[in-house]
Order: sequence, then structure tokens, then C-alpha cells
Amino acid sequence: MSRELGLQLGQYNYPSSWLRIMNAIELRDVLDSVTIRYQCIDHYDEHQQRRERKSFLAEARRIFQEEQVRYRIDDEAGVHFAQDSEFERMRVSTIASLTDARFDGVRAAFDEAFVCLDRQPVDGKGGLRSAFFASEALFRLMFPTAHQLSGGEVRKHLQPLVDAVYAAQKPAIYLAQKQVQSFTDWIDGAHFYRHEPGTEDPAQPPLELAIFMISQAGGFIRWLAFLDAKRPR
Repeated sequence: MSRELGLQLGQYNYPSSWLRIMNAIELRDVLDSVTIRYQCIDHYDEHQQRRERKSFLAEARRIFQEEQVRYRIDDEAGVHFAQDSEFERMRVSTIASLTDARFDGVRAAFDEAFVCLDRQPVDGKGGLRSAFFASEALFRLMFPTAHQLSGGEVRKHLQPLVDAVYAAQKPAIYLAQKQVQSFTDWIDGAHFYRHEPGTEDPAQPPLELAIFMISQAGGFIRWLAFLDAKRPR
């Protein structure tokens, strides 16, 4: 850990020393220590190594669950921010809607939103911005002549597509039109956290609002991906 984290931990020879170490280091280093410990489980017998690593993962996940911390551990012992199961399902389903190669940039930007949430301290502002960039990237893929993602551009390009897709479905068309309006409101809200050159960088948003905005971005991105498939080619 000293080498991997660049920390001066001193010489500790007893298991009881770990409590003192964990209390002394920062949270990001505590989380990284889970990954480092997993990677240090090495055995000449590959089957034994897999068993020991699996056992370590199970125990670490049990502790995280019992302590109700806002983190999850992946299958390689990487530790990630976790809000709740619904937030994780949103992330997975949104990524699944972007499997086409033309969406690679959109997917990368949306993934970056969660990388921001994994940081210590949590970067909700970066997460919100990345979710916006993902939405904008998809919107401009759909409508190459759009200058940017804004309410005016949404009304100009997306509204006619939505009206055409749902024209024969009532009251679905009215619901869809309301969602277009919701999308423009979401865009306007996200713009408060855009950092324009020459202006002061906004403060971090409250975490609950950042999570709410990223969750909404996932829903809009999935809907846009669906509508993209309906566009005349």
C-alpha cells in the first residue's frame, strides 16, 4: 500500500495496526486499498487464487452492505460510487441502449459521468456536465445541423420527429410532447453548471440534485436512441 498509494505508513507488524492505518488515511486511499489487497492475493495454484479472491470480494461486499456505504465493488475489486439499485440499473440500461459503434462517443461521455462520481470528493458537477455532453453528442448525431443542445434546437429538430413518430397515437403524443418540454427544462437546468470561458466556475451542486440530473439524462438518452432508430434515413 505504501508503494501503490504513495503513503508513508511506517512499520506495522500486527493485524490490529490496520485500524490505526485506516483511521489515519483519506477515504480515497481506504477505497483504493480494497483493490490493492485484491490484487495482492497471489497463488501459484490459479484455482486457489480464484477461490481466495472470490472469498475476499464476498467479504468486502458484505462489509460494504452492512455498513450501508455509498459504494459498490466490481468483479476486479474496483470501488465505485453507488446511489442505489435503481441508479445502477439506469446506468446499465442506458449503456445497453448505446451499443451501436456510432454511439461510442456518447457512451464514453456517459461513462465519464460515473467516473466523476467515483472521485474523492465526489465530483457531481463533473458528472452532470458529462451527462450533458453525452446528451448533446447524441442529439447532434441525430441532427447534424443542430448548433448545440438547447431548448430552441430541441423545438426545431426533435419536436417534429416526436410529432411524426406519435402522430397516430393519442394521448401518447401529448405525453411525448410534455417529455420534449421536460427535456428542454433539463437542458436549461444543466446550463447553470456549464463553465463558460471568462466566467467563474460554479460551485458543486448538492449531490442529490447531481444524481437526479444524471438519472434524468439516462432516461432522455434512452428515449433519444429509440427515436434515432425511427428517423427516416
